[in-house]
Amino acid sequence: MRYVEEGLNGRVGYAAAHSPPGEGDVVTSFRVRMLGVAAVVALVSSATVIGVSGSSGGALARSETLPAGFTDTVVATMSRPVALTSTPDGRILVVDQSGIVRVMKNGVLLATPALDISSRVCATNSERGMLGIAVDPHFSVNGYVYVYYTFKKYPKCKRDIAAVPVNRVSRFTMTGDVISPSSERILIDEMISYHGNHNAGDVGFGKDGMLYASDGDGGCDYRIGLTACDPNDAISQSLNTLQGKVLRITPTGGIPKDNPFTGAGTARCNHGAIPAGQKCQEIYLFGLRNPFRFAFDPNATGTRLFVNDTGENTWEEVNNAVKGANYGWNVREGNCVEGSLMDCGPPPPGMTNPVFSYSHTATGCGAITGGAFIPNTLWGTAYAGGYLYSDYVCNKIFLIVPNGAGGVHVIQHQ
Repeated sequence: MRYVEEGLNGRVGYAAAHSPPGEGDVVTSFRVRMLGVAAVVALVSSATVIGVSGSSGGALARSETLPAGFTDTVVATMSRPVALTSTPDGRILVVDQSGIVRVMKNGVLLATPALDISSRVCATNSERGMLGIAVDPHFSVNGYVYVYYTFKKYPKCKRDIAAVPVNRVSRFTMTGDVISPSSERILIDEMISYHGNHNAGDVGFGKDGMLYASDGDGGCDYRIGLTACDPNDAISQSLNTLQGKVLRITPTGGIPKDNPFTGAGTARCNHGAIPAGQKCQEIYLFGLRNPFRFAFDPNATGTRLFVNDTGENTWEEVNNAVKGANYGWNVREGNCVEGSLMDCGPPPPGMTNPVFSYSHTATGCGAITGGAFIPNTLWGTAYAGGYLYSDYVCNKIFLIVPNGAGGVHVIQHQ
């Protein structure tokens, strides 16, 4: 399993991600892959796979076959790295699931953490923890860093009861190589992590200047309890909660005027669910199970977003983000009825099929854990328009390229 990012002109964008480590994980390698002037930063982990029923994943084989022109170099080790981003001056901010942010500066992992809020974070059971990070488009001026983490709301990090942790999106301020814990401004809060898994946890900025964040379905519908867990968790279809959605807010936590659910019958959900029948203004799209990682297209003139949704036992998805769209979970999985390999085709009215999906049975894979668009001029014509995605279960990275007929061609690339 790998978490990959590509860098160009001092910026790093998501390429392929790995799932959050589970309990008992130890040292993880932090790698750099080179092709010409482009760097691909990879984190390798033996973590517990996210969002796959009955699977624990496995350790990554150390022998690798790289495409021609790539090299693979270990540059640092960390215990539980799950996300990273870069600052405009080329530093890399690396998230440790325990609630720590480290800085890679001039190729060296600094010994002193930039941020340590581990005392506020639940990361000791299931898939919770600090899971995502992004820097403000105007970071050079304001120093703002945005973090997604599981907040330790109660003394113990329990699950399957009323007193469980909650996921939140917060903004911090970075000065030099230090992010001040006291600078925290909570933008979205009270996203209940009931069963401990399916927290999703990505954050990032589109070219529209808005902040996007993903929240999973929580493994079970907290409103019902353990009788409403995978695949019977339908909370993604409820528009009065934030679970199983991609959210879109302004950098200060406000609601963009062009979000799909505004006006009469809507309300803010940044402090928890609202009454049934109303719609959360933060929601950009819905019907997702565990959208652990998403990616923005640097080649697009506007904001183009692919959302990777980790499936249950049958299909993995890449979804083309459309404002207000419903991607079908828990009614649909891939292009099919949930759990089916045969009952496939056009979705029911009001639902949208993924732009690409692959089955566990046909591929031997089983958990899409990240992806990224490749800048058109970065690696030559073979990669132009391409999208990389990674799968934790089969420990491979794949390349999707347009086939010229409105579809895609898939190449195993690692």
